[in-house]
Amino acid sequence: MRDWTGLWAWPLFIAFSIAQDEPKALVIPPSQHFEGNDGPWSTFDVRVGEPEQYLRVLVSTASPHALVPVTEACSDAVFDTVPPDCAVSRGKLFNVNDSSTWQELGIFGLNENGIGLGGNLGYEARVQFGLDNLGIGLNGPSLENQTIGGIATPEPFYLGIFGLNNQPLNFTTLGNHPSSSFLTTLKDQGKIPSLSWSYTAGAKYRLKQVYGQLIFSGYDTSRFKENAVSFTMADDITRDLVAILQSISYSGSQSTTLLSDPIDVMIDSTDPNIWLPEEACDAFEDAFGLTLDQESGLYLVNSTHRNRLLDSNAEVSFRLSDVRSGGETVTIVLPYAAFDLTAEPPLVKTTSHYFPLKRANSSNQYTLGRTFLQEA
Repeated sequence: MRDWTGLWAWPLFIAFSIAQDEPKALVIPPSQHFEGNDGPWSTFDVRVGEPEQYLRVLVSTASPHALVPVTEACSDAVFDTVPPDCAVSRGKLFNVNDSSTWQELGIFGLNENGIGLGGNLGYEARVQFGLDNLGIGLNGPSLENQTIGGIATPEPFYLGIFGLNNQPLNFTTLGNHPSSSFLTTLKDQGKIPSLSWSYTAGAKYRLKQVYGQLIFSGYDTSRFKENAVSFTMADDITRDLVAILQSISYSGSQSTTLLSDPIDVMIDSTDPNIWLPEEACDAFEDAFGLTLDQESGLYLVNSTHRNRLLDSNAEVSFRLSDVRSGGETVTIVLPYAAFDLTAEPPLVKTTSHYFPLKRANSSNQYTLGRTFLQEA
């Protein structure tokens, strides 16, 4: 097992190593936008190509590369009716033909046989991969020859993503691709001291909106709550950020346990949902009065029921550890507002509120997604 010496806190701090000498930690400012058709989510700016094209994307703790919507992402090839604000709603589009530094690699599947980014959750997409310049933030570092994937279909990614995983990307026909990840290249060039990072998804419902935060080789002490828990990374590099979810409890009009038997759960900001065993989903349904909409596959919540839930001040507590029973634990508490998300077309026919819960078909789907990272 690889040692995960990071502490659970606000924000989540994943520490592979921490260097005290120069260079310093690098803070990536958020875009100050909340967006997405399954959010709202706090996004970050990226710059792609030469000349630079500016886009806004989400952070993926699992992806080793960046994915960005290309010009075809707002065409009738992927939409029956193209939304009038399509490019803006998708965080802007990347035109590969306008970049003088784009080097085409080819069209590949996002994953193969359930292995790869989101493979365990059923993600499927054809991706136009290439090498190009990639910068993070409006004024942050820019690197050459970074692996970038162009996406068109609105699912599974409506917005693009910026990947934090430092594992090499594997193309079926090319073998292990020689292009290093963004973080690995930054460290190799001496621009950051380590491959550690801290990330929190932000929370629009908090105060006057709390934007997401991303720091390379460091963390923000003002968002850190010290605790005694340390975690080990799993051996599976496609599912390495794993903790033991010992229990989930609900408090509101009554108190009840939603999950009593511990499970191994992946922490992954790529997906918005909480993926749990069927019995836990049944307990959530009972506690919150949820009904699954068969057409969309989402737990849609009408306005009347939503207002009742918001007024209930209900909370859900997730107790995590590195061991299945006993040991040091940390509890992350989510108010109902953290689950009060909005689904927009094409996820649904008309804009609707939904609860981000998914029934896992197997244990390798147990995931605490972006919703969880609003408070962790």
